[in-house]
Amino acid sequence: MTHSLRRAGAAIAALIAGLIVVLALSPAANAAAPPDAQSVVSNWKNNPLYVVSGSPLTSDQQSEISDALKGADSKIYAVALPDGTVDNSSIGPFMTSLNTALTQAGRPRATIAVLDGQTLFAASTAIRQSGLAGELANRAVSANSDVVDGMKDFTNRVDSAVAGKTRTALDTGSQANPGAGGTAALVGLGVLALVGGGGYFLYSSNKKKKRAIQEAKDLAAVKQTVDEDVTKLGEEITAVDADVTLSGEGGKHIEEWQTALDSYEKAKTQLATIQRVDQVREVTQTLEDGRYALAVVKAKVSNEPVPERRAPCFFNPQHGPSARDVRWAPPGGAVRDVPACRADAEAVERGFDPQMREVMVDGQRRPYYDAGPAYQPYAYGYYGGFGDIMTGMFIGTMMGSMLSGGFGYGGYGAGYAEGSADAGAGDFGGGDGGGWGDFGGGGGDFGGGDFGGDW
Repeated sequence: MTHSLRRAGAAIAALIAGLIVVLALSPAANAAAPPDAQSVVSNWKNNPLYVVSGSPLTSDQQSEISDALKGADSKIYAVALPDGTVDNSSIGPFMTSLNTALTQAGRPRATIAVLDGQTLFAASTAIRQSGLAGELANRAVSANSDVVDGMKDFTNRVDSAVAGKTRTALDTGSQANPGAGGTAALVGLGVLALVGGGGYFLYSSNKKKKRAIQEAKDLAAVKQTVDEDVTKLGEEITAVDADVTLSGEGGKHIEEWQTALDSYEKAKTQLATIQRVDQVREVTQTLEDGRYALAVVKAKVSNEPVPERRAPCFFNPQHGPSARDVRWAPPGGAVRDVPACRADAEAVERGFDPQMREVMVDGQRRPYYDAGPAYQPYAYGYYGGFGDIMTGMFIGTMMGSMLSGGFGYGGYGAGYAEGSADAGAGDFGGGDGGGWGDFGGGGGDFGGGDFGGDW
């Protein structure tokens, strides 16, 4: 009887502990607004790791991560938040505010890591290759099962990337080089998982299912948008087919005609094989090539000058290469120069609305640049090959936050990417993290003056 009571008591204790863990890890329990960016940067002057009350990091973990950041060759700053403080829709503005505050403090070149619970987001103005910071965060999460090792790994990868050692930075193996502290942290997480029992596994599983559902929803929406673009290109190719044939030699003297046809077929093939949202970028790059080739074909059959290779019309990339830049501002946003086709440029200059490319978001039509993180690769494929043009185009829009985390820093980001780790109990990232994007190119040390020493 005594043994039975003990077993029952132990089971009840384990159940209660599991429930406590679930409640403690629940986003709803910890949901709070991100801290003020100026306060974070002010604290970074003393310690590159700023920990907000409610973060799950233990004091030992905080100490080890802080030491790793201090020992980095490049400038890396991190803020640890309670789980559920930010997500894919709010991380962009928060990153932007942090980067702006850092720039104002004389630190325009840095890498910023945000730990939301154990979910890692990252962006950088110190890494030359746009979008790389997000990918490094993904790989650090995938290669490590412990948040301390993961942050050490990420720090080492960033140092390699800033030094121009991209291949080393992207190595798939762990780069944490964990010591005794990392092992202790791993043991601590293991104990937590055991005490929590099935509660944490249930929470983690639900989180993964929700993420998978959202990813599938995003993928379906973006694929539909791209499918419409592919179909539109095919219709326009068909419309000029007769004119090309009548131009002589069945159009064989117009090299761009075959390029347009090949691009259309390639885009269809690429679209059919897409399994992740980030792969959309490849399709829209192909469509941009095809649309420019088709614009050249139209010019040649009409005996007009060959158009300049310019970025697609900002308002609707289906309109093909832009004719000129026009001054325009989104509702409530700042005025900027954007590339526009002739019709849209004239409409804007006359005070009318351009023909905007709109997509469905939660049952409502919205401009593609304001449709959420899933459309970042869509835009990048069309405009990413035209240098810093995206910086000015998307400033003050949702896409702006996703692409660059703030503009005027010499580049734009490429990394809308969810973490790929299927984390179990105690796993770094919880299976829901990964990189967020990139502030832009650049490289080199921080410019500006020092405030209180080399912080």
